[in-house]
Amino acid sequence: MIENRNMGMEFNEPPEHDKEKDGLTQEQRELAEFYLSQYPEKDIPKEERKDCEQAIAEFQSMLVEFEAEHPLVELYAITDLTVEDAPSHPIREPARIALIPIVAKLNYLREETNITAERYAELDSQYKYLSKAVGIINGNKVRHS
Repeated sequence: MIENRNMGMEFNEPPEHDKEKDGLTQEQRELAEFYLSQYPEKDIPKEERKDCEQAIAEFQSMLVEFEAEHPLVELYAITDLTVEDAPSHPIREPARIALIPIVAKLNYLREETNITAERYAELDSQYKYLSKAVGIINGNKVRHS
């Protein structure tokens, strides 16, 4: 039996002979296809994409604002933190929340504008620098890598 800890639900694992090459049963595949159909991918043709320059300026402004409000030195200094304590941490939690609109703007640039791959990679690198400062909690340690 597999337990999904995120939702507190339990699932019986089907026998191996009921699975196909991709590891899914027919029922799981149909369910996955249904859910994927509910969220169609946006695939905007290149000629219909918006100009990226204003969105890039907004993105860079968001980065500057983040660094002004959330000192990176203090974020990198956080090394011990439990998952339970993280939502109430006075330094890390506001910074983590502040990253949400930044990554949303980055996704918008990639999906809906005419940004070049090289320019996107540059902006993504700037975002990752801030994201690493916030870090990921693993084993009551904050990983900044």
